[in-house]
Amino acid sequence: MNIIRLSILRKATRHVSSIFLFSLLLSPFSVINAQKNQKSQPAKQTEAIYDVRKQSVVFADGLREFYSQNYSAATKSFQTVLVQNPKNHAAYYLLHKITAEQNDFLLAANYLKEAIKLDKKNEWYQIALAEIYEKLGDFANAVKIWEEICKAKYQNEYYLMSLANNYLQLGKLQDVIKTYDRIEIILGKNDELTDTKKNIWLYLNDVKNAVREYEKLIEIYPYEIGYYITAGEIYLSNNMPDKALPFFQKATQIDPNNSSLNLALSSYYEIIIKPDESFDALLRAFSCKELGMEEKIPILNKYLSLAFRLKTPEIIYKTEQLAHAVANVHPFELEGWICLAKLNALQDKYLDARLLYEKSIKLDESQYSVWEDYFLVLSKLEDYQAICANEKLVEESFPTSANIQYGMALALFKEKQYESALKAAKQALSFTFENSFVADLNLLLGDISIELGQKNEAVKYWKTAQRRGINNPEIQEKISTHQ
Repeated sequence: MNIIRLSILRKATRHVSSIFLFSLLLSPFSVINAQKNQKSQPAKQTEAIYDVRKQSVVFADGLREFYSQNYSAATKSFQTVLVQNPKNHAAYYLLHKITAEQNDFLLAANYLKEAIKLDKKNEWYQIALAEIYEKLGDFANAVKIWEEICKAKYQNEYYLMSLANNYLQLGKLQDVIKTYDRIEIILGKNDELTDTKKNIWLYLNDVKNAVREYEKLIEIYPYEIGYYITAGEIYLSNNMPDKALPFFQKATQIDPNNSSLNLALSSYYEIIIKPDESFDALLRAFSCKELGMEEKIPILNKYLSLAFRLKTPEIIYKTEQLAHAVANVHPFELEGWICLAKLNALQDKYLDARLLYEKSIKLDESQYSVWEDYFLVLSKLEDYQAICANEKLVEESFPTSANIQYGMALALFKEKQYESALKAAKQALSFTFENSFVADLNLLLGDISIELGQKNEAVKYWKTAQRRGINNPEIQEKISTHQ
């Protein structure tokens, strides 16, 4: 599950950490200035000032090497600082940064623990240790730290997000929800948080509380139809249609033509076995432009598949209604027109199918499956001349499509353009390995060759077709006649 804005938290942390380190770098000089203002204590004070200045120089060298990614030199500098001053918590912090960059998270954690011993109230050290624990997969210790941070900074939603993420890693799902509730007090209601909480409740098999998350939103936004639909769908997907219905009814009062609502109602009526009401709701949804093609196409294809399988007038009629709705609402999309063309071809209405395929090709002439079906319809109409008229386009656009090349070869043969037919048939043969298709192509090649006076070639092709499975009296007669 996504934890929103967690990356923002980390960026903010890094930014503030940089400011913090910069202030640490300057702090020794502040000590020097303060000491200058005190009454002189010649020997000891001069030595103390010298030591502080010396540590500052070494510390600054370490910082420069760290940001240059010369980690070996940086480590040496910070270790030197600690030899001179074992209470320098900033040096421990930077040693943690170096070892973390080198993926030695255990050592990084130990350095941070030393820094925290020296500066227990430092929020940034605590955050850094929590993040190291996360990298180590020690979410239990990370949670303890984040809980303390969130107590101190109870209005910081970024920290609460981190706490929720660690609860999630530990499988403490109800604690995740409680933390999200705290975030919502800060940010207000948030759809993404609500959706995540809903998913957690459903994982816990608590449908009532999953719906309750949306009921809270409905109380705030009583005219937001999407919340009613989602609440109803939760009940519907958990086999509680009776509890889903009141939400759908309220949504209908707001907008009865809403496409998402009608899709949900279609599912509802399907579950309670009212097929006519289910289809009516689906058709209303399909008549809305707001319902995108990505949602309509799978449903339309399902109906089209049923129409071809069952071939009953009822399913064909319903599929036509859906296809008409798609074509009317999305006139520049292919799917509605192609579906209507296929349905007309299924019912042997080839003239109507032809017009619909031609409309589809005008919208997009690059779809080879449309051309295949179009050529098939033209063949049924025995309009081979119309197929041949597209010879150049087929040659340029579909040189590797065996089916289209075969359709073209057959049309050219019918139109007695034998040389062109031979070329197209050979082109088709070079791009297919399916046994029955190879047999059909060899039969056609034999017929073309005999028309070109190439008897030996014709017999060779026919015999290949025979070996590939065409073994009827007609082909046997052709072979015996021309051998």
